Amino acid sequence: MPATWRRPALAAATAVLLLADAAAQAQPPAPGMSVETAIVLLGVQHENEGVGAEYAYIREHFPGCRPGRQALLGANGRRYDSIQLSGPNCPQAVFFDITDWFGK
Repeated sequence: MPATWRRPALAAATAVLLLADAAAQAQPPAPGMSVETAIVLLGVQHENEGVGAEYAYIREHFPGCRPGRQALLGANGRRYDSIQLSGPNCPQAVFFDITDWFGK
């Protein structure tokens, strides 16, 4: 008898998890979470200004997150900065499209 009682509860819990998973997949990825959604910092003219703008963006949009290692990436003819973040509730890294001001 207990198995009969648990089976519907398990099925309902599974259905809720599947619906939650489908809803999460339907949401567009957050800006900066991948190269495909890399953040473009408008108005940046050169590297020194760009680096400062990246860190200002991180402070404003990821409060409490600390920037760490930074990597330069290239894909599809474009240049990207990947900056690792640490702290509670922080994404692993944030990506910036730096093509317009890289090397200037």
